[in-house]
Amino acid sequence: MTFRPLAFATAMALCPCVACADIYKYVDADGNVTFTDRYRPGAQKVLSDFGPSRGHTSSTKTRVSSRPSPANFPRVTPKTQRQRDDLRHQILLDERSHETRMLAEAKAALATSLSKPGVDVSSLNEALRRHQQNIGMLDKELSRFK
Repeated sequence: MTFRPLAFATAMALCPCVACADIYKYVDADGNVTFTDRYRPGAQKVLSDFGPSRGHTSSTKTRVSSRPSPANFPRVTPKTQRQRDDLRHQILLDERSHETRMLAEAKAALATSLSKPGVDVSSLNEALRRHQQNIGMLDKELSRFK
């Protein structure tokens, strides 16, 4: 008899229940703020869960910034951005060479520890794995450069 509640729970999980409503913010004359799903004169729409209607979508989607940058927002020249990118690339290369050295040291420490009886090598294996993972992440980040 436990099958029936399980089947019901599974069926309910597979049936998505969708509720959509516009949310309006209304401030009355006394300054009381009310959020509601019904429009009142003077209310402002603060949230809309409805997507665009099917008939009004365009085939070419243009990306419009929801918050355009202010007019006095600092601009970065291409030369400055290139210098920043070059510096970041050099830092990543230095970090990768350091991780490679640390990996070699961890391998050497593991090899010497394996020859000694009764030595716990789990922390050395963890350090080895961590250095390999760091090198993999650095390689992935370096592959993003042109």
